[in-house]
Amino acid sequence: MRNKTIISFVVSMMVGFFVTLSAQVPEKPNPPRLINDFAKIFTPQQVAALEDTLVRFSKRTSNQVTIVTVDELGGMDASQFAYEIGEKWGVGGAKHDNGVVILVKPKNETKGQAFIATGYGVEGVLPDASCSRIVNNEMIPAFKNNDYYGGVVRALNVILPVLAKEYSIAEYEKGESGSVVAGLVAVLFGMLLVFIVFLMSGNSKDNDNDRDGDSGTFGGRSSAGDVAAAILLGSLLGGSSSGRSGGSFGGGSFGGGSFGGFGGGSFGGGGAGGSW
Repeated sequence: MRNKTIISFVVSMMVGFFVTLSAQVPEKPNPPRLINDFAKIFTPQQVAALEDTLVRFSKRTSNQVTIVTVDELGGMDASQFAYEIGEKWGVGGAKHDNGVVILVKPKNETKGQAFIATGYGVEGVLPDASCSRIVNNEMIPAFKNNDYYGGVVRALNVILPVLAKEYSIAEYEKGESGSVVAGLVAVLFGMLLVFIVFLMSGNSKDNDNDRDGDSGTFGGRSSAGDVAAAILLGSLLGGSSSGRSGGSFGGGSFGGGSFGGFGGGSFGGGGAGGSW
């Protein structure tokens, strides 16, 4: 009898613990939507662009990707919080469990955290190690500059093509390693341009001493400097992005329609995250 009492007590404690955790997770949105910006880190235009893109993607591929931002995690790990959302909301289809939850807790009084949770059906397509790379290489560098929209877009530019089987995670990781070399080349090229402009500027200044009031020479020097600066900036920005570039994102005109609702997908603990 005593053993039964102890077992009942332990079971009750465990049930109470999980009920408490579940209560901290936001309720499933009604009407349903894929972008749930509870932390208010996106502008209305950004929310509209993200929602449109993910609704279109869901209709085209049946994969459901939801983005949830919260100000605090209520004492839970980011991983547990993301899994609870996936399970409680039923992200993804019940047949294929093809849902992904992207959780972002911005940095405030406590550290910022991000986590990508994958449903059972996409764990093989988006392995834990790859989710970790996406969070730490695509999202967090932008988040550190308070560019939450940019970080999410960079993550989606990897995740969506991979889920749609237009682009493999192996290709992303191959491009990621190659981007280090590309970034160094871009920086060296930019430094060379700055040196050339410096020499041109010095020569033009000498010529100005021989051309009293000749604005043409000064104008030419300024134009060359602007061009070089633009190329340098473009090189640095292009070299800083790992893997696939961000050009594919966005629906353009917001015509994706409304989101029909989550399909009852399940999550088994796949995914990874990071903090800053």
